[in-house]
Amino acid sequence: MVTVIIKDQTAEARKFVEHVSTLPFATIVREKKKSFQEACADCKAVSVDSFVDELSARIEKWPDHACS
Repeated sequence: MVTVIIKDQTAEARKFVEHVSTLPFATIVREKKKSFQEACADCKAVSVDSFVDELSARIEKWPDHACS
């Protein structure tokens, strides 16, 4: 199996994809671009505010003797 990623939408790229799609042993898979919100949900991202709040809470709980 070989994967080819076409980044451009130039005439040459479209021509290449058209040609490859005619080959009986090739399959073209078009990946739908995700919205920013979908991408964030997929990787379980949190907002900056939530991150900073959690970080601050952990810092507050950190024992003083651990830094000496």
